[in-house]
Amino acid sequence: MPPFVLPAPLALARAVTAVLEAPVWTLEPKWDGWRCQIHTAGGRVWSRHGTDLSAAFSDVAAAAVALPDAVLDGELVAVLDDGSGVAFDRLQSRAGRRGPRRGADFTVHVALFDVLAVGDTDWRPRPYAERRIELLRLLEDGPATLRAVPTTQDHGQALKWIGALAGVEGLVGKRTDGLYAAGLASGWVKWRERHTTEASSSD
Repeated sequence: MPPFVLPAPLALARAVTAVLEAPVWTLEPKWDGWRCQIHTAGGRVWSRHGTDLSAAFSDVAAAAVALPDAVLDGELVAVLDDGSGVAFDRLQSRAGRRGPRRGADFTVHVALFDVLAVGDTDWRPRPYAERRIELLRLLEDGPATLRAVPTTQDHGQALKWIGALAGVEGLVGKRTDGLYAAGLASGWVKWRERHTTEASSSD
């Protein structure tokens, strides 16, 4: 059983206009999807605002129970079956439904990026670097639709994800020694590709 009441308040990222370059920062791709919180053992899925999505995303909930008991933070992403990419609007088609629609042209994946708890142990006070290692352990040999986001401390590599990885709309930066805290107290930052476009058009 988790050591805190679920759903727990999630960490949020402050918008920045430039990608951070420093050894203490780890960069992750930001997919165009719905933020979610998952309790694997309970087969429960919640939105960022605490709405219970377990029925609408029953396929995700069912896949999650194959993992060790944990509370995970991630992003629901609709991956098109034809391999052309992801489609944010397809997620809305799940609203008010109980699981996948017959004949749907997409599969819901979860891009997981943090650990709040494992069993009855609260992992939020632990550094991000430790939480990342634990996340990879938890997902090892897990369902193909539940995967950890890639990470890097290489600024150039992170920028290559924009456009190269389908559905990536920006980057999220986390301090390797940062704890998991609710809201903007997390210290996370996010950069979106459109900042560059907007800046160029205004010159």
